[in-house]
Amino acid sequence: MHALSDQSGVARRRFLKGVLATAAGSVLVPAMARPARAAGTLPAVGQTVNLSVSVFGAVMTTGIQPGEHTIDFTGGRVVKVLEGGPDFVRLQTVDFRIEGAHPLFGKIIIRLPDVEVSPPSTLRVSSGELTETWNENSQISFDRSGGTEGPFSFVTEKPLQATATMPDWPPPQGTNPDGTPTGGVLYSAVQPPTFTSGDQRVDFTAFPLRLGHLAS
Repeated sequence: MHALSDQSGVARRRFLKGVLATAAGSVLVPAMARPARAAGTLPAVGQTVNLSVSVFGAVMTTGIQPGEHTIDFTGGRVVKVLEGGPDFVRLQTVDFRIEGAHPLFGKIIIRLPDVEVSPPSTLRVSSGELTETWNENSQISFDRSGGTEGPFSFVTEKPLQATATMPDWPPPQGTNPDGTPTGGVLYSAVQPPTFTSGDQRVDFTAFPLRLGHLAS
C-alpha cells in the first residue's frame, strides 16, 4: 500500500493559509466581540469560541486496508466555556469536524458522534500559564475501501486525549517568518483516537494536532 505523500512545509503553510477562513466550515458560529484579557487568565464563562483544527501527518492503520496510511486533516472545533472551579473552567465541544483524503479511502471524516457522550475538557491556570486537557469521543467514516464503495463507519473505542500549555486561550493562530499562519498551538496527543466496527478497527499511531482561534 502507498501512503499519501507528505507535502513540503511551504506547501502546507500555503494550503493552511487558504483554508483558515473556512476551516471550521459548517461548525463556524457567530460570537460577540469581547474585550482583551490579560495573558494567563481564564476565559469568561458562557462564551462560544471557534477554533481551526489541522492534523498534518496523521498515521492511520486499519485491517480493511493493511499498512500505514498518512493523511492530512483540516476542519474546526466549536467549544463553549462552562463553570469550573477557582483555577479552571470546563470546555464543552459543541461541534467538531475534520476532513482528509486518501487514494484508497476517498474522503475521510472525523466528527462528533450522533449522540455526544464526551466529558467536558478542562482549561487550568497555573503559574501564569493555561493548560488545556482535551478529551473527545468521535466517529470516523471513509467513502470507500480500495475498490469497494462505502461508506464505512467506525465508532470510538478510545477517545482522543490531547494537551497543550500556552500563555493565553483561545490559542492564537501565530505566523511564520514569511507571514503565513502556523495554524495555532501544537497539542500533544497523549492518546490518539482509536475506532472499531464489529471485528474491524482503525488506529492512529500519530496525530499531531494544531488548534488556533478563528476570529468571527
